[in-house]
Amino acid sequence: MSKVHIYPITRYPRQAELRGGGVVQLRPMTPEDGDALLAFFRRIPEEDRFFLKDDVTSPTVIRAWAENLDYDRALPLLATVNGRIVGDAALIRHRGGPRRHLAEIRVVIDPDYRGRGLGVAMMRELVEIAYDAGLEMVVFELVPEAQDDAIKAAQFLGAFEAGRVTDLVKDMHGRPHDVVFLVLPLGKWWEWSQF
Repeated sequence: MSKVHIYPITRYPRQAELRGGGVVQLRPMTPEDGDALLAFFRRIPEEDRFFLKDDVTSPTVIRAWAENLDYDRALPLLATVNGRIVGDAALIRHRGGPRRHLAEIRVVIDPDYRGRGLGVAMMRELVEIAYDAGLEMVVFELVPEAQDDAIKAAQFLGAFEAGRVTDLVKDMHGRPHDVVFLVLPLGKWWEWSQF
């Protein structure tokens, strides 16, 4: 008997149109995507990768992701063009305890595809999945200046700043940066925002 996933993932693959023309295919990551995902992250500029929570240029890290997929814990969504990965987003669910009603979204977009609405499209997909799964809230943990595009994309979808920690992280040159926490309520809030 096949497992019933908490996150509904039967709607894939599907396409998303980009601003200015072009189409990408959206689908969940599979174990076979490890090498292509590693190549994708290696194309991302080092200063953009620096604030990510894992060393995404490590073959060991990416292999572990590919070999240990658990869509109910972390649903990685890929955007591809002609088989090449151009976007990676993840919906990370806190399954137990006081955070079981929420999930975090993380997004990385290929520099050649930024500013074309891909980040918003991928975030919207994951927000819809979280909503369909009955979660109450999506959170984003981002670094202003370094991740302004992601902040704007989350705010476009209705997320608002819920808090900020001053000088929490340091960049690759040792300069301190704030971390901003954005919250996007789901439920009725999300339904009303879709009008």
